[in-house]
Amino acid sequence: MKKKTLVTLALSAAAATALPSLAWALTASEAVEVMARHQYVAPHDLQKQYGYWTAKAVSNDGARATVLVKDADGSFTAVRKNEIGGGLPGVEQVTQKLRAAGFAVVYDVELDDGFWEAKARTSAYQGEKVEFVLHPTTLEVLSQVGRSGGTVNGQPILSADQVRQALQVAGYTRIRDVDYDDGFWEAEATNAAHLPVELRVEPTTGKVLREKLDD
Repeated sequence: MKKKTLVTLALSAAAATALPSLAWALTASEAVEVMARHQYVAPHDLQKQYGYWTAKAVSNDGARATVLVKDADGSFTAVRKNEIGGGLPGVEQVTQKLRAAGFAVVYDVELDDGFWEAKARTSAYQGEKVEFVLHPTTLEVLSQVGRSGGTVNGQPILSADQVRQALQVAGYTRIRDVDYDDGFWEAEATNAAHLPVELRVEPTTGKVLREKLDD
């Protein structure tokens, strides 16, 4: 019994050295190791978004692709442009997915940095614009945000009105053009020094991440 336990521990230790620590978030170097194990090398533009490490990389057969490594479990996806609409979902499948969710008008559907992006409304005449981000192969909705708020990776996102209120509390006035773009709320306002500024706001807390003079 003792011998069997020692063998089990040895195997567990070997597995731990062979794989990144997948029980928690991956580091950038661990994500690159996962890509290499799936035969993709020379990654560049590495970044983490929507719960995935993404990069542009080259396979051993010379094909270029955008690759994704899920931060939570290390699962791997490669997206090659020539497979879109064939082996991988295309624009029509994304459109059908969102229409089935109750959005009659779906537009600006495009694949960007490995994710499907789209805008949608419940009808042509009413309903707020909602911006979506979907997984390239499963079409899982990773982000769904409109002016009334939404979610990103299951985390609630502030609404435009809540962002406006947070900026007022922070001392900004004449707040306008509050808009959600590329994962952040953005706005124009006047700061405490009475200067016109452009703001980037963290979407879950309302904290100002960047302030620059409005040219």
